[in-house]
Amino acid sequence: MAEEDEKEVDMIDRKVQQELREKYSPDGSLLRRGQLRMLDILKAVDNICRAHDIPYWLSSGTLLGAVRHGGFIPWDDDLDIEMLRDDYLRLLPLLREELPEQYMLHDRSTDKDYPHLYAKVRDKHSCIEESFAFEMKHKGCFIDIFPLERSPYALYRIANRLYVNLCHHKVYKHRWLYNFNYAVLTRVVFPLFRGYVSLFHKGSNYHHTFGMIYKAERCVADIFPLVEIPFEDSIFYAPKSAHSYLSRMFGDYMQLPKEIAVHGNIKWIDTPL
Repeated sequence: MAEEDEKEVDMIDRKVQQELREKYSPDGSLLRRGQLRMLDILKAVDNICRAHDIPYWLSSGTLLGAVRHGGFIPWDDDLDIEMLRDDYLRLLPLLREELPEQYMLHDRSTDKDYPHLYAKVRDKHSCIEESFAFEMKHKGCFIDIFPLERSPYALYRIANRLYVNLCHHKVYKHRWLYNFNYAVLTRVVFPLFRGYVSLFHKGSNYHHTFGMIYKAERCVADIFPLVEIPFEDSIFYAPKSAHSYLSRMFGDYMQLPKEIAVHGNIKWIDTPL
């Protein structure tokens, strides 16, 4: 095994990992129960993706957790996967039709006031509170599915600013204005941007879909062909070079942070298993 490959599968010391788990997400705690609930959702999505040959991969802190901790970062309260936008559009109707009864797709097709440009898959039999400026219709714990598409950074930033300025939380309070702005951006402006990209942009790297706020570019050479990686008690897809992917995003990702801050965006209320 090459030296870089060995680095990719190295995890922190098992004793340190256990100490972190006991401190932040001990067995039976609400956070740990929530993590296991999210893991079950991921397994259901993974089954559908594999059945229909739809590529996805663990991303961001979820991938970092897989590489450094063998599962969730002990203090992490979310789970993220990514895929290319074309695959994302193929997946959405399949999720509506094939998810097990206890789960649901949460996007604009199931909630006309859904505020995000990416989808969530939620568990119907749990309840959380999210500290955002708008009230979610559905409150089950969830995983996030982020679509990626080709775009030059400057155009991506313009799309970002348009969405932030026209669909921010103050506008969201006026639902008619928010829905009007959302429709103009997603049905007119962003399709025009995509037309420009298809005609004139020759780059092969990707950002999150137009309108998202995340700046980090994804390098195709780091991602494909996908590989499989252990996460908790299962195997899921991951970028070809998790080391390069994580280094671009986090720098020295194997170094534990000196000060650990739980996300704090989610308050677990009830996560029955």
